[in-house]
Amino acid sequence: MFNDKQQIVFMFSGQGSHYRGMGRKLFENNEVFKRSLKESDELVRKMLNRSLLSELYDNSESSFSDILITHPAIVAVELALFEVLKEIGITPDYVTGNSLGEYSAAVVAGVLCKETAIELAIEQAKSIVNSVEHGGMLVILNTPKKELEFLYKEHGLFLAADNFEHNYTLSGALANLNNFENELKTRKISFQRLDVAFPFHSPIIERGKNQFLYYLLSFTSESNKPSVPFISGFKSKELDVIPEDYFWKVVSEYANFSEMVNYMENNGNYLYVDLGPSGASGTCVKYNLNPTSTSETIQIMTPFMQELNQLEKLKNLFEVNR
Repeated sequence: MFNDKQQIVFMFSGQGSHYRGMGRKLFENNEVFKRSLKESDELVRKMLNRSLLSELYDNSESSFSDILITHPAIVAVELALFEVLKEIGITPDYVTGNSLGEYSAAVVAGVLCKETAIELAIEQAKSIVNSVEHGGMLVILNTPKKELEFLYKEHGLFLAADNFEHNYTLSGALANLNNFENELKTRKISFQRLDVAFPFHSPIIERGKNQFLYYLLSFTSESNKPSVPFISGFKSKELDVIPEDYFWKVVSEYANFSEMVNYMENNGNYLYVDLGPSGASGTCVKYNLNPTSTSETIQIMTPFMQELNQLEKLKNLFEVNR
């Protein structure tokens, strides 16, 4: 049970955690969430002449992997939920992001404003689409990494992230990923293919770096010093200053979620609130916590569309304990 001695950590996730319809129940029932997404929709319309809301909430069952939309959509949905929590008086003691989720964390930490974060997400997506070959990512489930390390390297894949014990993400070119997937099926190894069209967190993604960094030359951040303690997802430590190329590295560098959780757990007792679309960050924290830890996690949005119930649960925790 959450208590007032626990510090609050807001967590934000990135590519692979998205899906068409994320946050739908909040959009339909919460005016703060709806207003925030409409503001983001206007920004996307100006930059892309496309409607974020139409593509996010249409009833299509097709793949939702066009990063020109999914990149800003992830950030927009996460920040809309942040606005909801802020409105009801729930604010973080720490923020952390994984991959693209670091954009959202940077907004909450006062490093970026929402408009800048959406713009950066779109410009980064453009640089990747223009320069990087299609690829993908998959998550290995319940198989020790040592058992597959030689095999995935033989197939030209790269370790993108360590999530928790025997759960890790691989990234690579499309043909290599497809061949490796067939190998996994033959060996009856469990995996999950992510609805991602590019090989994030691999050397291949670096081909989009120069265009994005060139754009950053004309970009001035609101502040490079966070006003809320900012725990870097890929550096696994608190950053006092955000480097100039940071928002490229968050989508290109290897990330170790276990190290980030260990860093946090060595310094306190927390309620980890997952503001990402799928609840993936909360799951990773849960499976990384030591059995003796008194920290807890709560997920708001998931593909099961229980966000209204989960939001009410979070509100009740705070009403009882604060």
